[in-house]
Amino acid sequence: KATALGALERDDLYVCEGGGKILASAIINKIQVDVYAECDWKYKASDDEVLVLHTLTVSPDSAGKGTGKAFISFYENLAKNSGCKALRIDTNEKNTTARNLYKKLGYREAKIVPCVFNNIPDVHLVLLEKEV
Repeated sequence: KATALGALERDDLYVCEGGGKILASAIINKIQVDVYAECDWKYKASDDEVLVLHTLTVSPDSAGKGTGKAFISFYENLAKNSGCKALRIDTNEKNTTARNLYKKLGYREAKIVPCVFNNIPDVHLVLLEKEV
């Protein structure tokens, strides 16, 4: 809840609505997680040329219906229209659903970094990238 409220205050919380319900949400901004500095990114870009997707969530009612794919498409178009050169995403190594989706959409797994994430110890964060 705190993460969503912070994003709402920063004005970088995006939602996908349908039928009067929120189907998906994510935070989209240029804020790179601190462990991103540990990665040798293939697609080089300055900080202001990178758009980052954080905390993509899809409602269980919308799972498997293309909602996540549509949200990623929106994110990619936003980056293109903003003059960004690189897209970056991270997810938990255990989140095979997200990893499979990102792979299908052309994202490259750049590195897996062990870290403390959102106060959760021993998380293996998968860093992904795609050229705009």
